[in-house]
Amino acid sequence: MVLLRSNAQHIYWLGRYLFRVDHVVRQLPLANDQQAAAFAQALYLQIDDAESLNQFMLDRKQPYSLLSQLEIARDNIQELRGLLSAQAYAELNHLIKNAPSDALAIGDIVKQCCAILETEQEEICLFLHIGQNVERIDTYFRFQHNINHVLNTVEPIIERLFHLGWDDLKPSWEILKDQPYLNQFYAFTYTLENQFEVSS
Repeated sequence: MVLLRSNAQHIYWLGRYLFRVDHVVRQLPLANDQQAAAFAQALYLQIDDAESLNQFMLDRKQPYSLLSQLEIARDNIQELRGLLSAQAYAELNHLIKNAPSDALAIGDIVKQCCAILETEQEEICLFLHIGQNVERIDTYFRFQHNINHVLNTVEPIIERLFHLGWDDLKPSWEILKDQPYLNQFYAFTYTLENQFEVSS
């Protein structure tokens, strides 16, 4: 399969949003106000108590809530209608469209969505994994975790992109490995996302 870069971009962002939702779900419900405030700050949210953060994350009206993030994931799925199998497309839409305001259920939905996508064609899985792992690195930076291990884990996936002809990514990836700092990560993601705009 020769995957259009526009489709690869939608799969990439789908992977990022699914990982993002899954990460937040794993932290809920937060009970400690201090921890909740630190968690919210890492997500650039102005919330300073656990109860408010828990409610915010399950509020469909909030643009950065879990349900809103799932809807953005669904927007990317809509763009992939001609690429995904009919069954996968229908199941993914049904799962997200009927997501309840419940963190545990949302976590299960994300797992089901990922399992469905894993059964699709190889290049779909590749860009899904790239999106998930780029978001994983971003999350490690946000929460000030050591990213060296995750960079080593992600490298074989990035290498597969090089073999597909995405050679322009290599210099920024090598710099990020040598200098694992946020500005280098942003330089890498900028280069990666620009590659999606290149004509297939």
